[in-house]
Amino acid sequence: MRPDVGMRAHTGQRVLIVCHEPAFPPTSGADLRNYSNAVAAAALGPVCLASVLPKATAMTAPDPRIRIEALSIEDEPRTASIGWWRIRAEHRISRTAVTRLEALVREFRPDTVVVESIGLFKLLRPLRPLAKQLILDMHNVESDLSAQMRREPTASRFSIVASAPGIRRLERKALALADRVWVCSNEDCSRLVHLAGRQMPIDVVPNGIPGVEIIPETLPVEPAKDRGFPAILFIGHLGYPPNVDAAERLARVILPRIRRALPGAKLVLAGRSPKPDVRALAGLPDVELVENPESVAPLLSGAHLTIIPLKAGGGTRIKILEAMAWGVPVIATPLAAEGLGLVENDQVLLSASDEGLADMAIELSLDAERRSRQRVRAHQAVWARFGQQAIRDAVRAGLALDSDGIDEKPSPLTP
Repeated sequence: MRPDVGMRAHTGQRVLIVCHEPAFPPTSGADLRNYSNAVAAAALGPVCLASVLPKATAMTAPDPRIRIEALSIEDEPRTASIGWWRIRAEHRISRTAVTRLEALVREFRPDTVVVESIGLFKLLRPLRPLAKQLILDMHNVESDLSAQMRREPTASRFSIVASAPGIRRLERKALALADRVWVCSNEDCSRLVHLAGRQMPIDVVPNGIPGVEIIPETLPVEPAKDRGFPAILFIGHLGYPPNVDAAERLARVILPRIRRALPGAKLVLAGRSPKPDVRALAGLPDVELVENPESVAPLLSGAHLTIIPLKAGGGTRIKILEAMAWGVPVIATPLAAEGLGLVENDQVLLSASDEGLADMAIELSLDAERRSRQRVRAHQAVWARFGQQAIRDAVRAGLALDSDGIDEKPSPLTP
């Protein structure tokens, strides 16, 4: 934080969140995190959500304290961009967008500017002299994620995989420009400590339960079994390489093994922008693809299990939180549940192998008492640790409202 930064009173805090894609209405993991943080910050004062890309719709956020802006307009003439590409994950930022952002900062007068991820690295330098407090919200530690993906046998299929050392250099440059950093988990916090190269606050601001405002806080009843049992659900961005890999293994390896013991088992894959490889899975027996669902609530309320066989990923896993909040038992790889602090064999079942995940699904499906117990324990844990109040507390701490400066030590996410 720069010397002239004096935080305002604990009320009336003005926060500008800058993201790449519009965060409202939220549809993907990044949107859900950005909008959840905006809702939490709105309890402290006015919030402006500004996206580099044009608004998805003309809708306004239901909370009048949240203002939605876009730094570009649909179909406007293309203008020159700023900076140059250091890694493929960086987004193009037009000079027009930067001009609009600078004008927005002067007009909105935020106390804090939060920038989404290193994909928007090019905005950090223009914002640095304008921002009283500049926060980098790292949804993932991208260098770690890239290293994970490069280790996978399928890595060559995905053009998104970049050099981890190259990303690490960019992350260090970004950390040097920020006053504070937000991460999703204690694990990501530890990874960043080694990258920063200087003492700086790294705050754990976990992902909250997505769509929390429409989820009943009482545990829903388990769905009926008349349309197939178990109904297995996988939700995610189906163009994202780790999710594509997970969906293929679910449909081609895990589901057939489950069906040998439970012939009524079926799989629903749901998410936006499915790759052709994912679309092809809909031709397999008892595999259904739901593209770009308007709402995932009907899917979750009809699911008996969710299996999440991710082999690469970062942050905290929003879809696990969502499933637990709806009372859907979660079976996952240890990596998929990393950062959540869940109790294994109680709140979640974990296995590193596809065969182990399938066998766990069979055992849980055949044991109604154990399934009921896991539903209750997971439901209680997710509402206590990732509900609205927990996220409000984390965002408040991340905005340094409980300290006089940035020398405060980060408060870890405790189980």
